[in-house]
Amino acid sequence: MMKYADAHSHILSDAEITRAAACGVGHFIVNATRPADWGAVVETAARENISGAIGVHPWYVSEVSDAWDSELINTLVAHPDLMVGEIGLDKNHPNIELQESLFRRQLQIAHDVHRAAHIHCVGAWGKMLDILRGCELPPAIVLHAFSGSAELVPELVKMGAYFSFGTAVADERRTRLRSAVATAPVARILVESDAPDAAMPDTIPATVAKIAQIRGVDTAQMADIIYNNTMGLLNGGKI
Repeated sequence: MMKYADAHSHILSDAEITRAAACGVGHFIVNATRPADWGAVVETAARENISGAIGVHPWYVSEVSDAWDSELINTLVAHPDLMVGEIGLDKNHPNIELQESLFRRQLQIAHDVHRAAHIHCVGAWGKMLDILRGCELPPAIVLHAFSGSAELVPELVKMGAYFSFGTAVADERRTRLRSAVATAPVARILVESDAPDAAMPDTIPATVAKIAQIRGVDTAQMADIIYNNTMGLLNGGKI
């Protein structure tokens, strides 16, 4: 059986993990969205074959306490395998200035403690790039559910970006997305479910197969490449 890894999910049930494992999904990266989730992610990431990321999602920036960043740093220092995430910008949600402030701070923390950062970006690629160009970068960044244009890929690669794709790659109407799949360096491609919000982890094999089709590569070969990309991310990040 081919091996797969889910590069972006949230808290998963035992049943979801079992179903995905039966399909060959052998590793999961579980992301928090707000401080209230951090403890659960720490606990989940203590299990075999699960990695964790903690941070403040742009939808929840108004929920943090004054000491949120100290708490984030302390938790990351106490758990050296944790990454930073899910963080980012979302133009479709309020408090954009606060989103930017917390995003900048979390990128700095990821840089300072040398952890990869998992990034959410919706409708704010110009601002996202401005921030990334002007900050000290983490060792790697994972662009969750990448929706940017293929033209952005070369600069983002230089910033240490991985491009994570989900079930939307199967939609032939998503021409910009499929162009990005075809353009991203093969060593920087990841796959994700975004479970339980977008899909379930047992969709990962079909997503890998679709990426292989778009790129004209054997599915088993693509599965090996993407699994190894994920393991490389977890073992230090930047290529």
